[in-house]
Amino acid sequence: MQREELMSLKETGQKGDFMLPFVVCNTILPDFYTTFPMHWHNEMEIVFIEEGEIDESIDLEDYHVKKGDIVIINPCVLHSFKQHENVRSKFHSIIFDLSLLTNNNTDACSIKYFTPYIEGQYIAPQIISPDSPGYSSVKDSIKRLMDIYINKGEFFEISLRSELYNLFYILFKDHFRVESHETAIKDATTRNIKTILDYISENYMNPITIDELSETVNLSKHYFMRFFKKYMGMTCIEYINDYRLNIAANLLLTTSIQITEVSANIGISNLSYFNRIFKKKYHVTPKEYRYNVNKR
Repeated sequence: MQREELMSLKETGQKGDFMLPFVVCNTILPDFYTTFPMHWHNEMEIVFIEEGEIDESIDLEDYHVKKGDIVIINPCVLHSFKQHENVRSKFHSIIFDLSLLTNNNTDACSIKYFTPYIEGQYIAPQIISPDSPGYSSVKDSIKRLMDIYINKGEFFEISLRSELYNLFYILFKDHFRVESHETAIKDATTRNIKTILDYISENYMNPITIDELSETVNLSKHYFMRFFKKYMGMTCIEYINDYRLNIAANLLLTTSIQITEVSANIGISNLSYFNRIFKKKYHVTPKEYRYNVNKR
C-alpha cells in the first residue's frame, strides 16, 4: 500500500471495502510520522516487523517488538505504536474484518471457534517471536496472504479467504488458549479510554477542554489528568495535539488548501502555535513539509 492509501486509511478508518474488508499496509518509521497514537477499530490486525524495532502499546500493556516479531491485535483492542529511539523500521500490517470468516453463524467453525474467539473466550499471544513454537508456519501464512492481496490474480478472493482460514487453523492449533477470566477493573479502564478517544476523534475540529473530557467519563479533572497520563503515556493535551497533527499532515499531503485552513480544520485557531507544534513533531514547518512531500 502506498503512502497516500495509508494516510487515507488513517483518516477514514476504512479497512478495505464492503466486498472485501481486508487491506495490507506497508509502513516505514520514520517517514512522515514517528508515532501512531492510541486508537482502536473493529477489525483484527496482524503486524509483521520486517526491519528494525518499534514500541507498541496493546491493551494497556507496553511491548518492545523487533525484527521478525509478529504482533496480534484483536478487534476493539486499544493499541498504538511509535519509533523506538532513532531506529529505522519497516513493518507490514494486515487489517481485516472477521466477517470474512463468519458469514454463516450457524456452521461448526463459527459456533466452535470464531464466535467464542470474538467473544473473548480464546486469547491470542500479543507477540509471536521467531523462537516461539510454530513461528515459521504463521510467518509463511502471513507472507502468502500479503502476496495474494498485492498480486490480486484471478480468483484471488477465494485464495485469500482460504489462506486466512489456514492462518487461523495454525493460530488455534498452536497459539490460542482458552481465557479463564478478565478483571472488571481493566474492563472499566478500557471502556473509559475508548470513550475519551471517541470523543476526541469526533470533536478534534473544535476546542476541547479537560473539563468536558473528564465529564464524559465522570471523573474529577485532577484524577482524569493522572488517569490519562498513566494509561496513555502522555498528557491529554499532548495526545490531542498529536491526533490533530496526524490529520494536518494528511491534509497537507492530499489537498492544496491553505495552511491557515488546515490549522482551522483541526481546531487550532492560532497559526503560530500550529506552526510551532507541527515543527516540533515533524522537524519542518507545514509549508516545508508539503514541499518535501510533493518533491518525492
